[in-house]
Amino acid sequence: MRAFARTLAAVAALALLGAASARAQDSAPGQIEEKLKGYEPATVAAAESFARSFNLGGMVQKSAPFLVQSVNNLLRTKNPELTDEQAQDFVSAFLQNLFGDNGKILERAMVLDMVEIMSRDELEALIRFQSTPVGASALKKMPTLSARMAQIMPLMQTYVVPRAMESAQAQMRKNGVEVKI
Repeated sequence: MRAFARTLAAVAALALLGAASARAQDSAPGQIEEKLKGYEPATVAAAESFARSFNLGGMVQKSAPFLVQSVNNLLRTKNPELTDEQAQDFVSAFLQNLFGDNGKILERAMVLDMVEIMSRDELEALIRFQSTPVGASALKKMPTLSARMAQIMPLMQTYVVPRAMESAQAQMRKNGVEVKI
């Protein structure tokens, strides 16, 4: 059960680290661009402006220590024969791809999410808010907030997920169904 909890926590951490919605994740980058063409250009422009100021890359980078630890743990579990240098090389290549090669894809998926969820007026209001001293201050703190949210994953892994799994298993047992986890 702990292995399942660790895997679930790692997946949840990756989701918290800037991944866009499931619909956007399931779409190839070209599909994201096609979907964006179906929205009013001014709304897309507002979402793009807000996404740039939101600093998705900064959020992911501030969360990098937790992400590196999660990737390294997964890598070591699945590949115990790797040397420290090989594991470090893998993590470095992973981070380069995440931040460099695929950063724009995540930003475009985030833009798609914004136009699907928010109106042009809402996006423009957020842009105006971030141009105020309080808004600018709040926005600068978002990467730190995101990183701290990622740090919650060990609590989820060691406490919340195992208890939820045990509770669901007990409930199923009460209903006469034995579920192995």
